[in-house]
Amino acid sequence: IFDPTSQVCIIIDDRPKTLTPPSDQIKKLIKSQNIPISKVIKISKLKTDYKPFESKRKLCDSYDLFLVDKRVVHLLPKLLGKEFYKKKKLPLGVDLSKKNLKEQVERTLGSALMYLRTGTCSVMKVGKVSMGKDEIVENVVDAIKGAVEKVPKKWDGVRSLHLKF
Repeated sequence: IFDPTSQVCIIIDDRPKTLTPPSDQIKKLIKSQNIPISKVIKISKLKTDYKPFESKRKLCDSYDLFLVDKRVVHLLPKLLGKEFYKKKKLPLGVDLSKKNLKEQVERTLGSALMYLRTGTCSVMKVGKVSMGKDEIVENVVDAIKGAVEKVPKKWDGVRSLHLKF
């Protein structure tokens, strides 16, 4: 769960022969729709300017959340390196070919993220201290329903649930 003051970076596809709008057009769209994105990085710039480990680490630390054009998600593990995965800052895919970019970004910012690992435990943040009791309860219930859908064997695959405040 991210708040409106979160620093968000979006990685866009600028490879030749792609259907993604040019970066200038995307920047204008972000500004005109008042979308809370701080930085737009082209995939080519990611390949050149962020090649050294130190620059990847600085990029990872500079933003709270990374979004990416769904068409280039498969390229990112190699380009970003393991630092992003260690810090659980995996870029989340958005479809830049659709017109409702603001809606997609807002839905992503309001989502609770759960990373399923090979082990038996997973962690998910579903609330903040600044939220009301009813909102937190609603988030917990919805998060449990959503998490159980992703767990193999559904409820049979869940041994216990723990809440931490």
